[in-house]
Amino acid sequence: MKQLKIKSGNLKTIIKNYKNWVPNLLTGMRIILTPIIIILGIMKQIPLVIVFASITAITDFLDGNLARKWNTVSEIGAKLDAVADKVFAIGLSICLTSLFSLLWIIVVLETILAFINLYFHYKSGKTESLFIGKIKTTCLFITILCILCSHFLPNIKGIVQGFMYVCMNLQILCILEYIFNFYDNMHPLSVEDNAMHQSIMEDAMEEKTIEIEHLDELITKYESEESNM
Repeated sequence: MKQLKIKSGNLKTIIKNYKNWVPNLLTGMRIILTPIIIILGIMKQIPLVIVFASITAITDFLDGNLARKWNTVSEIGAKLDAVADKVFAIGLSICLTSLFSLLWIIVVLETILAFINLYFHYKSGKTESLFIGKIKTTCLFITILCILCSHFLPNIKGIVQGFMYVCMNLQILCILEYIFNFYDNMHPLSVEDNAMHQSIMEDAMEEKTIEIEHLDELITKYESEESNM
């Protein structure tokens, strides 16, 4: 009976603290559903892909909003959310490569971005988030949405290809931006390395040299006046 009461008490505590684990559970669901979406995409079950992708997108919308609303945003949750987003984007892109082979380039570039982010976090302990990265992610999901629509509307394939090229360019810009940011973080400039600082110091040294020269002239003049007296 005591064990039953203890288990019942633990269950009540877990339910009471639902605000802490529900957002992370939704994020975890996004990772779990991604392999199912890939399998459905390989089987060319596009209607089911749309259904599961929509469910996954809803979890993506809810987890962050609930965490902010309930004030339960955590570092672990943020990292898990970033991983889930990458897994979902790459997985969804892979399952649609049968419709557009050009999508493989997007998959490769997105994978490179994921590894760069992972390496940056491993080296610096920071989670880098760029504005251009958010634009790229938005463009990627719009591209994927257009690809799904093209299955039913073949006439928009030209628009889809246009979005894919825009997305690839944004991915390349993101890769370059992350590399530059990583280098700047790993090799921060000291005050002595700053060009403006060096210029100021040179000007100050020049002024001091002029002052010393003037002082030498005054001393010489003073000594000559004393000797004349």
